[in-house]
Amino acid sequence: MWGIYFRASRFMDPLTIGGFYIKSFNIPDCWRICRKHFRAVVSDGGFVKLNKFRSRLNMGRLRDICVKIKPIHLYFSVLDWLFPDRVGVKSKANHAFPIGGEYVIDVDSYVFRKRHRHVLDGCSGVCVECLRTSRDLTIHACEAIERYYSNIAVVFSGRRGFHIHVLDFNASDWARYDSRNPIRSHEAARFRFSKLISLETYVFDEKHFTLSVDPMRIVTVPNSLNAETGLKCIYIGDRKDLERSTINGILERSKLNIYCHPEP
Repeated sequence: MWGIYFRASRFMDPLTIGGFYIKSFNIPDCWRICRKHFRAVVSDGGFVKLNKFRSRLNMGRLRDICVKIKPIHLYFSVLDWLFPDRVGVKSKANHAFPIGGEYVIDVDSYVFRKRHRHVLDGCSGVCVECLRTSRDLTIHACEAIERYYSNIAVVFSGRRGFHIHVLDFNASDWARYDSRNPIRSHEAARFRFSKLISLETYVFDEKHFTLSVDPMRIVTVPNSLNAETGLKCIYIGDRKDLERSTINGILERSKLNIYCHPEP
């Protein structure tokens, strides 16, 4: 995941990105910001570790860094860490001391392979029908997860799907915790829970299953900006909030109040 490179969008200029992080960026309180490891994709397509500037970031410090570097995408770890600045390769991650963390599923409509006519939304280029399918899949997956956990947060990915965050997930519910190798314990727990959920939902292919199992993965920061589409990755709420939300409503809430030129 950390080795992926992105092409900077032609739609978003650095001033607009910086302005967003000054005025509109705030992470909901249900996430422990000070325990997260943050990474950003910048304009040249490379990843930047944000915790190298300070081990534990608060909302104000994170906002200041984003205004300065103007990220194309902003990510944080699914695990919470005692020393977020030490997070690096998986083989050495235990030195950062994981102290918990959420379970995350990426929901994308193309996994379900439902045939439909692509209806693009204006200058964002997002297919409304793809997003509607992703919404239905997300609701169904949340219903399955709610048999085991109750604190679920849904976040719009800023493009074609949603992220389901299971905030009260506990690795010890599914695997014996090994204090000598806690990363392996988190991975085993996620594998067993993903295996169970995969039998009841339609949100996994090989790639998405692997992502859900990986305790070292990073995921889009809620309420950050996807500067490729120009949409905010808005925090929607729980399953019931998503059920009450229309696709057009989600897209309208995600748009910045700027004019953008459609791609020729």
